[in-house]
Amino acid sequence: MFQAGISPRETVSGKLEMIVGPMRSNKTAELLRRIETRREYANQYVLLLKPSADTKAAAGWVESRNRKGTGKMPAVEFPSSDPWSALPILRDTEQQIGKRVECVAIDEGQFVKDLFLFTKRLLDEGHDVMVSGLELDFRGMPFGEMLNLGWLVRTYAGNITELVAYCACGAKALYPQRLVDGKPAPWDSPIIAAGDFYEPRCEAHFVLPGRPH
Repeated sequence: MFQAGISPRETVSGKLEMIVGPMRSNKTAELLRRIETRREYANQYVLLLKPSADTKAAAGWVESRNRKGTGKMPAVEFPSSDPWSALPILRDTEQQIGKRVECVAIDEGQFVKDLFLFTKRLLDEGHDVMVSGLELDFRGMPFGEMLNLGWLVRTYAGNITELVAYCACGAKALYPQRLVDGKPAPWDSPIIAAGDFYEPRCEAHFVLPGRPH
């Protein structure tokens, strides 16, 4: 029961779509496909955001490695440590288009600090949110706040799409194997490093020199 004088919130919360999987599982391609579908068939405005730590494509662009799908799209780039700086851009965009931005899409969500709180803020304001990213880093440990978003899916409604990649042996890949000069990167190397090369590996072929356990 609501107390007298207190009315239910008028804003309907948005829904969260998560796209997760290891390297080379076409997460970005799927995100871009969904953006294109919303824009073309639902006539929605989708604001695509990109953290600055993502160096897969040129600044201001989100690009998929899958050349057979939607190749790339322009994106609003923000400092990975400050997603809140994208909110004024969101407000300005709504002023320019004269309506609410129906959906906010975030690529490479694992790089975003405060991803949980930022996503929750957008959902509370009534925006649908789509986030793609890695759940595990090269150590096989939780990467950023991606795993935390599962709570938002359960609480605000939405869905999680788990994409699959394959190891060179043909088995389902679980881990992103980081290679430096063609060799597996050691446990004590930085979580994020420029110019990294990754490939998907299964449990049997995942190698992590110096792993403490």
